[in-house]
Amino acid sequence: MIRSALCVLALCCSCFSYAAPPASQPIAAENSTHPALSSISPLAANHPADRIRVLVALGASTYFLKDGRPHGLEYALLSGFEAELNRGRAKNQPPRRLQFIATEAGELIPALLAGKGDIAAGMLPVLSGAPVSFTDPYVEDEWCLVAGKVGGAKRFDELQDQPLILSPASWGRRLLADQPQLQITDAPIGSSVETLLAELNAGRDGYTVASRSLLSLWSARFKSLQVGECLPARVATAWAVRPQDQDLADDLNRYLNKMTMARAIQLTQRYLPNDAKAARSTALSGSDKLAFFAPMFQSIAAANQLDWMLLAAIGQKETKFNPVIRNNGPTGVMQVNPSTARAMGVKDPHGNEGNITAAAKYLAYLRKMFSQQGITEENQLYFMIAAYNAGEGRLQQIRTRTKAQGLNPNVWIGNVEKTAMNQVSKGMVDYVAAVNRYYLAYQATEKAKRK
Repeated sequence: MIRSALCVLALCCSCFSYAAPPASQPIAAENSTHPALSSISPLAANHPADRIRVLVALGASTYFLKDGRPHGLEYALLSGFEAELNRGRAKNQPPRRLQFIATEAGELIPALLAGKGDIAAGMLPVLSGAPVSFTDPYVEDEWCLVAGKVGGAKRFDELQDQPLILSPASWGRRLLADQPQLQITDAPIGSSVETLLAELNAGRDGYTVASRSLLSLWSARFKSLQVGECLPARVATAWAVRPQDQDLADDLNRYLNKMTMARAIQLTQRYLPNDAKAARSTALSGSDKLAFFAPMFQSIAAANQLDWMLLAAIGQKETKFNPVIRNNGPTGVMQVNPSTARAMGVKDPHGNEGNITAAAKYLAYLRKMFSQQGITEENQLYFMIAAYNAGEGRLQQIRTRTKAQGLNPNVWIGNVEKTAMNQVSKGMVDYVAAVNRYYLAYQATEKAKRK
C-alpha cells in the first residue's frame, strides 16, 4: 500500500546458482503507451541468474487465472519447491524465487532449449531420446476410455464404429496406435481434453480418452462422465530442464519426495474454470474479480500512460480486489492513503475510480522522478513498486545506504535490494516479489492466449 515516507521498503530478491541462459531482447509489456514502461517486463530473457523461470503450460488443468491469482496442477506441484529451496537459508540472504511464465503446451520444449525458461512444466510424458533432461516422474499415469452417458461402451473392443474423439496433439493417439480398428475422429480446432470432457458430461455422443489424473481433478465438476477400460501402458509424467542444468534436476527430484499429485489435485479443484477453459487476463468470467476491475484498470492506465496489468498486480497484492475502506489510513482496492490521493489531485480516495486513479497518478509521478534521476527502465519498475509500498523517502534512505556500502544505488537486483534485505525485513521483501509475480502471470497469460 502507499505509505508515508517513513515506511519501510519491500524488496524482491533471490540468490540462485544455476547458470543463466543467453540474453535476448525483453518482451514489451502489453498495452503500454509510455516508453518508460513499454520495454520493462519481468519476462525479459536477460534475467538475473537468481530467478528460476518456470515455463508452464497454459491450460484449464495445468495453469490458469482465477480472480487474478494463478492456479493449476503444475502451479500447485511446483509452488512448494520455492519454499523447499529456501529452507534453512540464512535470514540475511534474499529468498529464492520462482517465476511462472504461461506458455502454449507445444512450445514448452522449444522455449526451454532457447533459454526462455529453466523448467518446463506441462504434464510432459517422458520420452527417450528427447533433447532435454527429465526429472523423476511425479506420476505414472494411466489413460482411460471416457463416455458421457450411462450404458455406453466400457471397453475399447466394444466401440465398433462409434467415434473416439481426440485432438491431433492428444497423447492418447500414440497409446492407441496399435488399435487401427478404432474410429478416431479429430476434435474441433481449439479443443482440449478438458473441453471434450465438458461436452461429454453435457450429453454429447461419443467417447474420448483422458489420463486418470485429469479425470480425478475434474470428477467433482463433471459428475456424469462414465470411466471405462484403462490402457495397460503407464505414462511417466515429469518436468524437463536443459541437459546442462542437472543440479536443478537433482533439486527437483529431492523435492518430489514431498509433493504428490493427489495433493496438487486437492489444491486445484476448487478453483477450476467453469467452462473448462484457461481464461486470459482480459477474458475472464463475469464473476471473476479481475474481470470486474479490468475495464477500469485499462482506461485509467491509458490516461496515465501505464500498463494496466501493473495496476492489476498491485491491486491483487493489496486487497485481492476486495476494497477495504478506511477513513484514516490506506483505503480502497489499491490501499491509497487519503493524503497521497489529495496530493495527486483526487478528492475521493474511497470509491474504486478515484482510488485507482490516485494509485495510477502516484505511479506515474514515481516513474517520472526515477527517470529524471537517470535510472534505467528496468530498475524504474522495481523502484516504482518498492516506493509504492514504502514511500519514496524511505526508498531514498536505503539507496543512500546502498551507495555508502559501495553498491550501486540505481540498480535494484543485488544492490538496493541487498541493502534493504539486510536492514528491513523479509515481509517487505515479499511485497515486490508478489507484485512482480502477479504482473508476470498477467503478461505471460495474455501473450500466450493472443497467439
